Amino acid sequence: MGLSHRGIVSVVQIAVYVPLLALAALLVFRHGFSRESGWIFLAIFSIIRIVGAVLILVIENEPNPSVNLFTASSIVVSIGLTPLLFAVMGFLGLVAQRAPRLDMIRAKSTLFRILHVAIIIGLILSIVAAVKLSSQSSLEDADTSSEATTFRKVAGIIFAVVYVVLAALHIYCWINRDQILRHRRKLLIGLTLALPFVGVRDLYSLIGSLKSFTSNFSPINGSLTLYIAMSVVMEFIAVLIYVVFGLTIPLDLDSDELVGEQSMPLRTVVNSSGQQYAPVYRTR
Repeated sequence: MGLSHRGIVSVVQIAVYVPLLALAALLVFRHGFSRESGWIFLAIFSIIRIVGAVLILVIENEPNPSVNLFTASSIVVSIGLTPLLFAVMGFLGLVAQRAPRLDMIRAKSTLFRILHVAIIIGLILSIVAAVKLSSQSSLEDADTSSEATTFRKVAGIIFAVVYVVLAALHIYCWINRDQILRHRRKLLIGLTLALPFVGVRDLYSLIGSLKSFTSNFSPINGSLTLYIAMSVVMEFIAVLIYVVFGLTIPLDLDSDELVGEQSMPLRTVVNSSGQQYAPVYRTR
């Protein structure tokens, strides 16, 4: 039996995200495993998309796929936006590193802590909703599951609000770009290029959460064209932009720059290869 259109999309995703995972792993090795730097979330996102694609292929090739397979697939599909938002947070913190006027864009700032908790809550609600929806005997029952529907809506709204706040912080960084270290300004350009694609992906998730489980904006049962255009392609472009900028920007050269007429030296450390470099993220 041949693959369905969604199965073909899954094959393409595997072919795309396996090399992207390798590149993301290289960036993690180069810049560090800290979740505050953003790079680790590119690797996590790539793994999620590979696992999700494999699950869809397994379901298509199983004569009688189990409920657990559908549940796992639904969960993986629903949590994909989470690492993208965490990555944006990490990159914003990296851009603002050692910038005197950007203290609120720090991993340990109150605002970032609130955003972090909000994303985690959205993640939990998405997982619970996916589990409850996949346990329904039919799509009609899924649409009438008020608890699961509520969880989906709240999660979608949370992710949308987080995106708007992150986009606003990104604009604030541009306003204070004279305070940003030279090579981190280039990373800010990468963020500017990627954020619209993340925004479209977030919009797809928001609309899908506000509509029924059988609407065209459902990533599982909806329009394949919308799914590809507003989710698959948007995610790929955003991750590709991050990876390209990560590979080409020498962030370690920002170890001693003049920012806002102040010398802002970064503490250097030694990595596993014995090379000195500036840590990608420090709050002070």
